[in-house]
Amino acid sequence: MRVAVILLFVCLVWSEMAAQRNCENDSTGLIPLVDLQGKQWRGFTGGLYYNGLNTRPADHKNKALQQAAAIKPLDGNGMQSATGKIVWIGVGASNPRTEFLRFSNQIDTMGKKNPALKLINTCIGGQGIQKMNVATDNYWKQAEKQLADSGLTNKQVQIAWIETDNTQTADTTFPKAAETLRDEFRTLLQTMRTLYPNLKLCYITARAYSGFVDLDAGATVGRGLLHPRDYYNGWSIKMLIEKQMNGDAEYAFEGALATIPFITWGSYHWTDGSKQRNDGFSIQCSTDVGGDGLHLSEAGEVKMGAQMFAYFTTDETTAPWLYKQNTSSVTEDEHTTLALHITPQPATENLTLNNIQVGVPIRITDILGNTIWSGVSQPQQIVPTQTWSSGMYILQYGVHAQPFCVQH
Repeated sequence: MRVAVILLFVCLVWSEMAAQRNCENDSTGLIPLVDLQGKQWRGFTGGLYYNGLNTRPADHKNKALQQAAAIKPLDGNGMQSATGKIVWIGVGASNPRTEFLRFSNQIDTMGKKNPALKLINTCIGGQGIQKMNVATDNYWKQAEKQLADSGLTNKQVQIAWIETDNTQTADTTFPKAAETLRDEFRTLLQTMRTLYPNLKLCYITARAYSGFVDLDAGATVGRGLLHPRDYYNGWSIKMLIEKQMNGDAEYAFEGALATIPFITWGSYHWTDGSKQRNDGFSIQCSTDVGGDGLHLSEAGEVKMGAQMFAYFTTDETTAPWLYKQNTSSVTEDEHTTLALHITPQPATENLTLNNIQVGVPIRITDILGNTIWSGVSQPQQIVPTQTWSSGMYILQYGVHAQPFCVQH
């Protein structure tokens, strides 16, 4: 009995040590891709796209919009139907699962959501890209079951959100590690095109910072998830998208020789630890990260879900299928709200909304969804923030949402 108690104690202590959060690892000096616009790192140009910017180049944008316009409700056999469904799946492991869950909960309560749109969370904890690349893997069997449980089929899937990595490799050599993951992404996309023949749009998101994981946590946290592979993850996605944009035959999405679906950026989640990005987004170790340093806390899940919501509800490629049709949410006038500017960033005493359309409902919430301020927009709207707590907030402007930060 005494031996059993000792063994239990040792196991408990080891489980504590095996995956611990280390909040002192709150900065590496690496710069997020979104803050590297027009700059280089190790000879590679930053920004999300090859032109060094975070906005889609014209040709890529036009092709994305063509794919978006082709998305229509489909019946179970993949045929267009007025009573059919548009299925959007989430693909990844544990953090992606909670992020997509929080995001889909917000989308499902959005009043102007397209009633034909169904979001299905197929993410499974512990599943790396090395497993998902195999079409016969249990991951895809479970995904098909989830669709079936919702009365849906693989042939109705037209949109995918992906966040993943190889959990088993320990390669941290740049650029080789990023290039290898890029090729693994290509295999994943080939697999998904086989499983989902009507898949048209794939949004790929870069992983969040994993430097809060103590390096001694390798016994329970896959080496492929540790820093600096979290940073390389975004570079691999950038390389992947550039391959398709440059017309590489192995990355073709159209024509008789197409091998993968169309790919573009989803939201970018990486930060340099707790250091705030230029757009105001940040992750705080003590509040947003769980005890193992890798998985998100509840507050972190909500924050990532809000980040995704802000991105996808303002992205021009989602408008044709995300919102109800024949409403102002998909008109050209409504898209002018995307030019809204929030200053300063971060806000201190006051928040100023410039280039604003007059008479539009505004609601500002914290990351938990609590309303902090609401009103109807006026020319150059000024919102006092001096009594608000420092942190991240979400501005809901018409049907769009935009994150911002307050700092005192």
